[in-house]
Amino acid sequence: MKEKSSNNYQILLNLLIVVYILYIVLSVFKERTLLTDDLASAYGLKTISGSYLSFVHTYLDSQTMGARPVSVFITATVCFLARNNESVYFLGLLFFPLSLMVIYWVARKIFSKELASLITLLYSVSLIGTSIQFSTMMLNSNLATIFFALSIYFVYIRKNIVLSSVCFIASVLSYEIFLPLVLLNLFLIKENKKRLLFAILTLGAVFLFRKVIQPAIFVHYYQRDEVSKVLEVKRVLFVIVLAFKMFFYDFFVAIYKGVLHLRKMDVLGLIMSVIIPLTVYKIFYNYDFRSKSEAFKKLSILSLVAMLLGLSIFLFSSYVPTLFGFENRNLGAIRLFYTLFIISGVIWLSIKLKLKQKTISIFLSMITFFLVITNISVKDSWIYAAKFNNALFSKLKTALKENNIESGEICLEYGVFDELKSNPNFTLREPIFYKRWESAQLCKMNGIDPLKIHVDNIIDKKECNATFLYKNGKMVLAK
Repeated sequence: MKEKSSNNYQILLNLLIVVYILYIVLSVFKERTLLTDDLASAYGLKTISGSYLSFVHTYLDSQTMGARPVSVFITATVCFLARNNESVYFLGLLFFPLSLMVIYWVARKIFSKELASLITLLYSVSLIGTSIQFSTMMLNSNLATIFFALSIYFVYIRKNIVLSSVCFIASVLSYEIFLPLVLLNLFLIKENKKRLLFAILTLGAVFLFRKVIQPAIFVHYYQRDEVSKVLEVKRVLFVIVLAFKMFFYDFFVAIYKGVLHLRKMDVLGLIMSVIIPLTVYKIFYNYDFRSKSEAFKKLSILSLVAMLLGLSIFLFSSYVPTLFGFENRNLGAIRLFYTLFIISGVIWLSIKLKLKQKTISIFLSMITFFLVITNISVKDSWIYAAKFNNALFSKLKTALKENNIESGEICLEYGVFDELKSNPNFTLREPIFYKRWESAQLCKMNGIDPLKIHVDNIIDKKECNATFLYKNGKMVLAK
């Protein structure tokens, strides 16, 4: 009877995950939430012409896209389909739910159905790499996760080295975040000959494409890896400090902001934040954790090592680990393995402390509650950031009209960094207008002709025809 009840709650949790993800995606779509790189991409939709294949080739042959042909092919397809209807661009958001489906399917092959549901849930509401959930452009990270998960499935469950290699290559050529995790695949392979084959197939294919094929077929190719960075001791130490700060300070500050956001949450969000943790409790309060103690110990160690490998990408690039803004987009691999680490670590530590099953279940439900409410807070912050941008450019339009300015180079000054740090409506300093490539779409959306008026943040450009100061909701001509 207990097993049947647990099974019913597990099915309910899966349904709740679907409802929750739909709630998040539809909220973002309803508000037409476009920020940072998505603004530039959406503005470029109107310039798309010619055939599908010619557009895909042009899209691939760019500095930022050529190294990721798998995900770029999908992104280009979405953009081409959206050229006459901007709403279609939001189809890219569906790749996050798709990644959840694959994560659950693979997890179900490795773990129990209850743990597979919990892994999927906590991954879906993680505070790490939030951009991959809310940005269409970041479908590349979700594709990388999908292919990596399939690679693990083929190497661990099916023992098929070739298919695992193909999926791993597709992951890296979607987004590079899982490249250091090649060591995990090699660890899971038991035969040395097969390990060597896997290494040659994956690393050889990636090297061949990045160093030979890409420069040969693309004019505007760009190499992101900066191996020499690993020799810069000060920078390495800086990355380590930022990683510690991210996990042990910023993470908990974000949760605190999520708790404060409870009073602003809509009714559906409040209902979900109560029902989902309660369902988690019901699933696990009679779950047999102790018989799997050794497995949880191994998983916690493995996931911790995988996290460190995921963080190693920052030692070979100019990026740094952070929970904030759009800069958190490189944390997809850490998001996946941090989820596994939290679940396995909490359970294993609780078993070592000889806590009761119901107590462990309470811990898991509490973790779920805090992550759900904070994830909703981040969702609302992304929507707020879009509204903030629109308010900024709407006021600019009025100010331009009042000052009879119809063309020229315009600078905006509004203390972007102070705004992000002090405004309580931001959870993880969600991206607001900062770079010139964002302004054309914002101008278009708010009735300013982007062909005549070019808007920059004053931080990036000092020489302007006119500078406007935005403060306390008012836009005034500064000079």
